[in-house]
Amino acid sequence: MLTAHPENQKHLLDSFGSPIAEGSCVVDCDREVGYVRLDLGPHVVGPDSAHWDGWFNVTPTRGGDPLRGKVMNGDLVQIMRGGRS
Repeated sequence: MLTAHPENQKHLLDSFGSPIAEGSCVVDCDREVGYVRLDLGPHVVGPDSAHWDGWFNVTPTRGGDPLRGKVMNGDLVQIMRGGRS
């Protein structure tokens, strides 16, 4: 599980202020259901880095390749249910 850098907590909220986590089920701005993928690999900046800009991928399936998903941020999604525990 990713631990977000304190400065990045503001990026991990959806359009209504609900917290976003790895695997969260969301509705994106195209009204399509998808899953948040924050962990893109060992050499990609994510929410655990002070250099992260708040963008993440939304894939059509929970196990989908994160590099094939849509690029979104918290303002463009709405949580349907929380991420995996």
